[in-house]
Amino acid sequence: MSTEPDASAAVVAGAVEDSLGVEAGEAVRNVYEAARSGNRTAPPAQALSAEAAAEADVASGTGAGVGAAAGSEGLPEPEPPGLPEPVASASAGGSSPEKSTPPSPGPSPSPSPSSGDGPTPEPGSGLVGAKFAVEQKLSGKLVVASGSRPAPADGKVWRVQIAVEEGLPVDPEVFAEAVLATLNDPRGWNAADGSTFAWTDSERYDARVVLASPDTTDELCLPLDTIGELSCGIEDTAVLNFKRWAKGSQAWENTARYRQYLVNHEVGHVIGYRHDLCAGEGEHATVMVQQTTTTSGCIPEPWPAPDAG
Repeated sequence: MSTEPDASAAVVAGAVEDSLGVEAGEAVRNVYEAARSGNRTAPPAQALSAEAAAEADVASGTGAGVGAAAGSEGLPEPEPPGLPEPVASASAGGSSPEKSTPPSPGPSPSPSPSSGDGPTPEPGSGLVGAKFAVEQKLSGKLVVASGSRPAPADGKVWRVQIAVEEGLPVDPEVFAEAVLATLNDPRGWNAADGSTFAWTDSERYDARVVLASPDTTDELCLPLDTIGELSCGIEDTAVLNFKRWAKGSQAWENTARYRQYLVNHEVGHVIGYRHDLCAGEGEHATVMVQQTTTTSGCIPEPWPAPDAG
């Protein structure tokens, strides 16, 4: 260090003074003076450490002496006077204490999506679950299927509201899809008489289809007598008996086709059609022939226009 020129000593002393204060700078100057005079007394440890760092930075061209900002690597940034030292907690394993940083608040948890573990409604019926009991009587409260859709064809438009009695093991919207698919099938009423069906969940409807427990069906069908077994079409409402919807009919080998008959037959009453009679043994029934308890020898038929489409 005694071989350093006076200019280097001044630069180092100035850098240390800027960083650590006047006393530290003075200590560096004393070191240089002692070196020049041959009196090599040891300076304070802090001054030696800062001086060595300053010399290394000046030599490499990165220190405070060549314009580096306070706090840059190589010259420690002094603590503001009068502030207490931060309390550091030692990390596990005996490593050096570190100042802990408070964690940033994480994002709020998003609601988890539905698990989807429940039974899936059956397409074509809306029935939920493989096993269920047919309750004879429920509350009578009706749940309107939520949705709307314009009529798919030209012709006489019927706005249809669809509802399911609360407590039935049926998804109202899936049931509604099944009803509309049947009513607007190419073999349906549009091919027979030009009727086409729009779906509405408002109270401004032209026709209504209701799926209800046996006792509620009996009440909604009065003064007709449905004896807890039958369905009806009365005034602007087609009432489908849940017992028949769930269990089908012994007169039909295919329950899905029987459900299509039930929708078309009872809505047929709502749009103005009366019962037909079976034309004879082995003949195809028309959709307005009563076909729940017996087909009277006719071949069962669910469609108003079976040869269309």
